[in-house]
Amino acid sequence: MPRKRTCSEMELSLVIPAYNEEKRIKHTLEAVMPFMDNHFASYEVLVVDDGSTDGTVAVVEALGHPCLQVVSLKKNMGKGMALKHGMLLAKGKYIFFMDADLPYPLESITKALHVFYAKKADLVIGGRDLYQEQSDVPYPLSRKIASAVFSRFINAVLHLDIPDTQCGFKGFTKAATRVIFPQLTIQGFGFDFEMLFLARKYGYHIERIPVNLRHSVDSKVHIIRDSWKMFRDALQVRTNDWNGVYNKLKEVRHEG
Repeated sequence: MPRKRTCSEMELSLVIPAYNEEKRIKHTLEAVMPFMDNHFASYEVLVVDDGSTDGTVAVVEALGHPCLQVVSLKKNMGKGMALKHGMLLAKGKYIFFMDADLPYPLESITKALHVFYAKKADLVIGGRDLYQEQSDVPYPLSRKIASAVFSRFINAVLHLDIPDTQCGFKGFTKAATRVIFPQLTIQGFGFDFEMLFLARKYGYHIERIPVNLRHSVDSKVHIIRDSWKMFRDALQVRTNDWNGVYNKLKEVRHEG
């Protein structure tokens, strides 16, 4: 039986960035909203439209769910900036994000919440490397090699000690969100390791849980092109830290 819903005092927020997703966002939300209704008494789902040129916004608005809202950026800013915008608007005590193609089971949210409660974590993030059963998505050898090289590079440069920085399922306490996300500078896929670098920098407690990557027929990640971009972004994060950029941004946030 669905739990009684109240959208005023948020236990949980789910942020979904979307760019030209009219073909699959309806299917995604038709899975997300009943799941949230059945598991949470107070929640919100926030779709951040990243300057789409198709009917993404209209599709979301047509669903008319009281705990679903869409926020539109005036132009395409990249996934990192879309998530930064949405995460800072979110009101939940715990704030999660997941991609619009719903690549991980929604049950990952409830599992992560148990870890938040039991471990007193500040972040709970997915780890595809921790999943012991056969993944729904068979990784080709080229992708496995590229991922391994990328992981070694990221951890060597940023000292994260996190094998899977790019998993698209992550959750934060509201308090951690308010410190980390105002300081993000990376617009593209490199925002993942930038936020984890900031979490490490400020001593937040990070827990990892196994997640199963499900099939996605229309991935927007190009393994070669985007890997080079992320290498560049990792060096930018390290340079930002050396130059005191994050400290300055944090001071501005506290003054505001």
